[in-house]
Amino acid sequence: MRDHEVADLLDRAVATVELPSGLAGRVVAGSRARRRRRLLAVGAVAVVAAAGALLLPQVGPLGRDGGSDVGGAEPGAAADVPTGILGPDGRAVTEAQIVAVGRTGSETLVLVNREPRAEERAVGGKSAEVWVAPDGGGARRLHDYLSYDLACIDGDAVCAAVRSTGSGLGVAVARRSGGRLYVLVQAPQGRTVEVVADGVPHSLGPAPRGAVTEVVAIEPYDEVQVWASTADGQRYRIPWAPGAVLND
Repeated sequence: MRDHEVADLLDRAVATVELPSGLAGRVVAGSRARRRRRLLAVGAVAVVAAAGALLLPQVGPLGRDGGSDVGGAEPGAAADVPTGILGPDGRAVTEAQIVAVGRTGSETLVLVNREPRAEERAVGGKSAEVWVAPDGGGARRLHDYLSYDLACIDGDAVCAAVRSTGSGLGVAVARRSGGRLYVLVQAPQGRTVEVVADGVPHSLGPAPRGAVTEVVAIEPYDEVQVWASTADGQRYRIPWAPGAVLND
């Protein structure tokens, strides 16, 4: 599809919405930098998705009627832990056992700390159980063992240095819910978090108990990066753990 055709399609798709001037041009310019396989696979749908991603920071948080409590650069506050979430000991979880909690669409996602395997603990690894509680109850465990904090992105000296302090890198989980994609991130106290999805940044700020943002991406492992910044301005990536992308 030619650039002027992309612009025309975007203009028709959002004709009823008041947009800033030059939006179509920015979307066209951004699309040139995207991988050709995304353009071939997604086609015109990618144009509408890109428009939605650009609009999210302007319209502010999405209301619950829209299926989400968060949007763009304004994540929701840490959610309350629903009833029915159990720790590895089979008892109701305590605050001390919670790694992260956040609203993902019409659900609450909860990461519960659990003892890592001996071989992982020996090299600084951490682990969690992953629970989801849809609105109306019926909490269920999605993962009984999610390993994290075991690796840094190759060549990331800041990541390796932060991890060696023993405070940990943090953890990120992506959840597909109702056809939408949400990222729940936790990072230790004193750090701020940013999620970059297909080039679109979503600033979450501090997330010691977890923060959530909705993103637009087809393949989270390839297209979504999670970054944390320390108080002195150093920046590192929080790696995706195996199994951290939770599909419906």
